[in-house]
Amino acid sequence: MSETHSDSVEYGPQIRYKSCIVFEKTKISYVIWFEDALRHYGVPTALFDLYILLLDLGTAANALVHAGWAMDTQSPHRIADAVVEIPQRPLISPDKRTKTVLLLASDWRFPLASNPPLECVPIMDQLSSSELAYPQLPALLDALIESWLAGPSDDDKLLLCLSCYVNYIYDHVPGVKVGSFAGKVKYEHRQLHADIIAGMESSTLPFRNYQRGIREGLLQSRYELQECSASRDNKVLFVNWESIRLPDPVRYEESSHSDCED
Repeated sequence: MSETHSDSVEYGPQIRYKSCIVFEKTKISYVIWFEDALRHYGVPTALFDLYILLLDLGTAANALVHAGWAMDTQSPHRIADAVVEIPQRPLISPDKRTKTVLLLASDWRFPLASNPPLECVPIMDQLSSSELAYPQLPALLDALIESWLAGPSDDDKLLLCLSCYVNYIYDHVPGVKVGSFAGKVKYEHRQLHADIIAGMESSTLPFRNYQRGIREGLLQSRYELQECSASRDNKVLFVNWESIRLPDPVRYEESSHSDCED
């Protein structure tokens, strides 16, 4: 969902994730983010810019520049299709095949500072082995949900993008809908988790506003978890089935009978 396309299907991880290999070799903590993290868990999304979360953008950017990356001075800064003022450092790889965008883990609610919930995947870097750091699935979902509900921006395009990421996980990662998975996400996100599984229309701003209130109630111990937090008659939070026109049974039968006689 970004304007710069660099799909890893066209070339191997040793090329796309060279920046990650630099971070591993220089002992800089990082985690792969957005589409690349979703693809890791089986979401069939295209890959665009490579987004990486870090603790300090300056240190990470300097490490890449030292390794041959060039700062991308194009403005304004974007995340997906949204123009944002969220701190970032975009850099172009030496072969100009990948744009790597560095983001602060704190802005995107990922706990990278201590004991980060990472899943490390080995790859071969020429004759040596390296590891790619992905977020564990519950931590990825928690961070995306919290970023969607509580910041770092209220830009409509970015909120839509984050909503898509969250719903991609529920649509394409089967393990998320297993009953035991609910206990792996943060307590304040468990009602949203239950409501999505219950079938709420979860990609809308009314759903976001509704869940922001529930999240606040859970954090303040003013709300108790339910299997589903709203009636299915709620036409704002559930699909309005009355708007879907079905054939009239009587007229349909009469039409079918007439066709048979002809």
